[in-house]
Amino acid sequence: MPAPSTIHIVCSDRGRNGKTLLARILTDHLLIEERDPFCFDLSAPEGALRAFFPGRTALIDLADDKSRARLFDILLARAGRDYVIDVPGAQLARFCEAAADVNLHEAAREKGFRLCVLFVVDRDPASLKTAVAIEEMLQPDLLVPVVNRFVGTSLPDGVPGPVVTIDKIEGEVRVLISHRRFSLRSFLLGEEAEVPARLRNQLKTVLHGVIDGLRNLEPAMSLQSLHEASL
Repeated sequence: MPAPSTIHIVCSDRGRNGKTLLARILTDHLLIEERDPFCFDLSAPEGALRAFFPGRTALIDLADDKSRARLFDILLARAGRDYVIDVPGAQLARFCEAAADVNLHEAAREKGFRLCVLFVVDRDPASLKTAVAIEEMLQPDLLVPVVNRFVGTSLPDGVPGPVVTIDKIEGEVRVLISHRRFSLRSFLLGEEAEVPARLRNQLKTVLHGVIDGLRNLEPAMSLQSLHEASL
């Protein structure tokens, strides 16, 4: 039996900490798993995520009433597939307010969605406090802390539940994967010719490390559902 459709909210209270890279890897992972995700990029007008998935990404401007309404109209009118929402740090508060206005938690459940928040916990302790506040506001089925070893984190060791870790990415690899025509999915599927041999192991380590963490999300959400059903 296929897993229920999931709305993945990838966010942080800070910028430039690997959030959009995580959204890219998540989207490619879902595609490899034949989940056919659709993405919402809330970084208008830049469109950082849309640059990599132009055919399956809607660019949303939360400051525009019609654009904001379009986000939730599409999201809640089209059940049966996974979604990835890339929320810039500067738009996090506005997104949470908009989600509260439509009661996203309850509306998603009514449509048969699960709600999963992946929050990149930055090195400032205030970021960890924001993650706790976001969990209270959005009430997801699962909030997953994300550690980016390149920027550091205030997340303590040994927290319960799944954690996604992004290993350090050195300069050459960062430049390589930033090109819009570079496909992480193709690389994961064995097409390695575009990556110099000396860089392949580093890129594999980063990607497989993230994906190992993402694979823990489904069991964790299923376990949470079973727990709630038993109450």
